[in-house]
Amino acid sequence: MIRVVEGDAGDIAALMTIMDDAFDPAYGEAWTASQCLSALVLPDCQLLLARTDDDVCGFALSRWVLDHEELLMIGVARRFQRQNIGKLLLSETVVRARCAGRTKIFLEVRDGNNARDFYLKSGFNSIGRRKNYYKNATGLSPDAITMALDLQY
Repeated sequence: MIRVVEGDAGDIAALMTIMDDAFDPAYGEAWTASQCLSALVLPDCQLLLARTDDDVCGFALSRWVLDHEELLMIGVARRFQRQNIGKLLLSETVVRARCAGRTKIFLEVRDGNNARDFYLKSGFNSIGRRKNYYKNATGLSPDAITMALDLQY
């Protein structure tokens, strides 16, 4: 059974194992351990971990400012993908954001990333584009699509 628990900077090794497995280095989307630690020491950052009895199989990292939440990334280990773990992590992020009084969740996703369809099916709308935002290993610079989910009823 998969359960979602809060994580912290002490979970950096598990987080980086998922990060290295889930994100293709060709796209330059993965964060380094120091980037993750820099975020996790801030009081406005939340790390959720999807755990089996033995393993961390996924994570969601978000932060908030006032009444808005920003989903920084969701990652699921390849061997656990297509088992609704990303959906579970996103759902828990949304529930916690609503309980905390957030009115919207924002995120950015690389243009061409299949995750965009996942977010659209989850109720997010595309609201903008950042040209040439990502810098990848091939020298291409794909755009970032900005998306938002309204949490107000």
